[in-house]
Amino acid sequence: MSNFFEQELRKLFGDGAVIHDPVFVGRACLGGLDAGRQVRAEFVTMGYADHYEALRLTLLDNDLGVVDKLTLRLKDVWGKKAIPNNPNLKSGVNPHIWVDGDRIDWYAYHPTPADFQALRQAANEYLRTFRERTSERILSVPKLVYLCVPFRGGAEGDLEFARQKAQEVFQAGGIPVCPCLMFSSFADPGDPRQEQAIQDAGLGLMGVCGQVNVYGSLWTEGMWAEIRRAEALNIPVVITEKGPEKAQPRPNLGRDR
Repeated sequence: MSNFFEQELRKLFGDGAVIHDPVFVGRACLGGLDAGRQVRAEFVTMGYADHYEALRLTLLDNDLGVVDKLTLRLKDVWGKKAIPNNPNLKSGVNPHIWVDGDRIDWYAYHPTPADFQALRQAANEYLRTFRERTSERILSVPKLVYLCVPFRGGAEGDLEFARQKAQEVFQAGGIPVCPCLMFSSFADPGDPRQEQAIQDAGLGLMGVCGQVNVYGSLWTEGMWAEIRRAEALNIPVVITEKGPEKAQPRPNLGRDR
């Protein structure tokens, strides 16, 4: 059986819309904010041990621990509430949960669905600010774009084609990741073993990229291997404009890239 605090927290966050995948433990609600961060919501006291007068939201990071807190006083969200026909509370009451021994309940004034919606909205506005900041940081980071291009034994024409496509990606705001350009300065693509090592290194780098661009009118076996790898990693594959028709594959030595 749920306790009183859990019952009231469920009215705020039970649908998972404000706090994702909520779990109710004791007097707290725990759930997700975004990747790597969680939220704890709980009713807290503000000076009187038995008067729970506020809702506290605590943001938790998997690596950093507590990163921020907000305490929403119920009287600030709902205002002071009049209690008609109660001569002892002529001036009204500040809403709070009262713990009297084993008895737990709202003191004098019981919040309406509209009150809970107002408190829920205030919590959501706070949490939404942090979600938006996270989204802005993600959007502001340039995307790593893997260039899937013909590369046959280090042919200069293939390298120049790759340079052009890398420049296009860079000028468009992305970060080009092109193994043939990265490794050809110190590895010999004319050596079948080193060519294979370049391809294997490229397949490893692909895992950190957000997109794979495929260039050229002739797709080599190495390019097909990269496309299959991207599909296996669920990385979006973009087929771009065709490359130069004059590009021809070298004789198949079982090492085409």
